[in-house]
Amino acid sequence: MEYKILVKGPFEKIDKFEKKLNEHALRGWRVVTTFTSGYAIILGKERH
Repeated sequence: MEYKILVKGPFEKIDKFEKKLNEHALRGWRVVTTFTSGYAIILGKERH
């Protein structure tokens, strides 16, 4: 499995962050775990 960490910037609007998440989902990334402190989200993707 391949991993990627996305973090919401301190001044990034929530709409822009959601768009970034949706773009990753379209490329096959799925949320593995989340951290509410600082909006960190770890995404996982199976290697094929």
